[in-house]
Amino acid sequence: MENVNLGWFTLSQTIYSVGSFAIMSAIFELRLRPHIGKILIISILSSIINFLIYFNQDIGIGYIVPILGVLVSFLYLTAILKIPTFWSFIITVTGGIIAPMVIQLVIVYGSFGYFLPTELQEHINRNYILDITSGVIFTIMAAVLYVQGWSFRFDFDTIRFKWERYVVMIIAALAAISLPVTIVWTRLSNITLSLAFLSISSFLVFFILFGYALKKEKDENRFLTPIKEVKEHV
Repeated sequence: MENVNLGWFTLSQTIYSVGSFAIMSAIFELRLRPHIGKILIISILSSIINFLIYFNQDIGIGYIVPILGVLVSFLYLTAILKIPTFWSFIITVTGGIIAPMVIQLVIVYGSFGYFLPTELQEHINRNYILDITSGVIFTIMAAVLYVQGWSFRFDFDTIRFKWERYVVMIIAALAAISLPVTIVWTRLSNITLSLAFLSISSFLVFFILFGYALKKEKDENRFLTPIKEVKEHV
């Protein structure tokens, strides 16, 4: 396989990631447009993290990339969209993982051999094309679902626990700290620029999500305080 290009890898992964968020949002009728800027930033940072993990021989932890992807989607739903944790997990698995995977498999096996695994392993540029194609198709399908109104509609607040907002903040905080600290601690004597950048990028993406989880907590407290005051006066 040819050398991987950071620019093309980041671009293709970002388009794929944005498309995945779009199809996930469309399937479950979640608002997308107001959050497109946040999604773009998270997707770019996640793409850089994936690149540094996959192609850095110093750490060999490529297996955590899918875990990070699940965490990012889950925290986006809970911290930014304020979806209850139970439904966020369901949406992440079905709309953020299974649906994009099924659609991409259809693309791969409908490409007349162009995107077969053996070809992808031999030609790195086809991986870029596959991810870009998938992301574009995800986005088109999402637009069709929105226009036609073909979405699942749920009352997400039917299953919401009082303590879940604290769980979300703890998960986001641990994710922001654990990977950077682990990398720096285990590679303290021979830390490289790419590992330092990986630590910073992974910290930023989860710190952003932690910030929104914290903002959510403050907004809820601000909303509940006037209600308590009214009850006390009554």
